[in-house]
Amino acid sequence: MPPAPKLSHNKPPAAQSQAFSSSGFCREIATISYRSGPEWEMRFDRDRVSDTRSFRPDFSIESYLDYQGTQWCTRYDPNSVLYLTKAMDMFDMGDEHASLKDGLAQIRCPVLVLGVQSDILFPITQQRQLTNVLRAAGNKHVTYYELDAIYGHDTFLIDVVSVGSAIKGHLEHSHQHQNHQR
Repeated sequence: MPPAPKLSHNKPPAAQSQAFSSSGFCREIATISYRSGPEWEMRFDRDRVSDTRSFRPDFSIESYLDYQGTQWCTRYDPNSVLYLTKAMDMFDMGDEHASLKDGLAQIRCPVLVLGVQSDILFPITQQRQLTNVLRAAGNKHVTYYELDAIYGHDTFLIDVVSVGSAIKGHLEHSHQHQNHQR
């Protein structure tokens, strides 16, 4: 695979390769969706990095997002991202079953569903729905844990204390349950 082209802020956007700029732009949008508005405001507010008007970032949030897009493009092949995204979009637990409930009925082990109130990528309503369908499908060992964190989808990477506590509690409870069944 040839190396990704280098992004140059001295050239107008039209002069950059389409695949590179499209992939970077997609990553910038994705980065926005991984976090929450309150966090962005707290971190960046309306801080400016430049008083001049140009195609370069004027605000620190733009500079941050631009950096994230550039890093993404230099690390990943855009085609691999397309295939991964398509695989995630097409995955459906109910596909080979009469319904999602029937598909989830195959899961008999203890399950932890961890939701984050500020997650717009996997909204809290979907986490609650998953919990309810798992329980309706007969799994009596479903734990639902909801975090009130400002970090959005990336909470699991950032708030390691809260996420770690939820996982630790789930594993300890699951282990106790298994010992009582023996």
